[in-house]
Amino acid sequence: MDSPNTFTYRHSEMPPITDEMKSEIAEIDFNVANLILKFQGNYRALSELAETLADSLNSCKMNLHSIGIIPDGEVPPRAIGLTDLPRTEKQIIVSTAMTSTVAIEMLADIFDLDFPDAATLIRHKSQNQFGEMSLEKIEQFLEQLTEAAREKPSDHIFIAEIET
Repeated sequence: MDSPNTFTYRHSEMPPITDEMKSEIAEIDFNVANLILKFQGNYRALSELAETLADSLNSCKMNLHSIGIIPDGEVPPRAIGLTDLPRTEKQIIVSTAMTSTVAIEMLADIFDLDFPDAATLIRHKSQNQFGEMSLEKIEQFLEQLTEAAREKPSDHIFIAEIET
């Protein structure tokens, strides 16, 4: 999977390379050339150097590919959003939002609360029961939820019907 662009520039707005940057790159080139001469004939040292340089080059390329460049005059591509999800995932999100809204409204009626107070009550109860939700926990939960929705949705979760 490609990493998302963490920097995006219009072609004409890309930051310039400074003299200091050019100097540092030249210094790396000089040091590598010296090491190659120093290690000449030593297979293990050259192999280790080649591996280190390859790792550095791969890291540099990965960082390079994380920069989005938009040609001048073009519209930036739309960010990927919830509407781009597959049908099942859309159903889960809509169903969860509907269920949550109805449940909060019912809780508000039962305890004679307004909607925001009932929502706060549920938020606190959820945090007490499930703790802080790390990104890893969220992704694991979403995988389980999606799998349950695909296998036997009526047995595990409420799924809103989407017209075809």
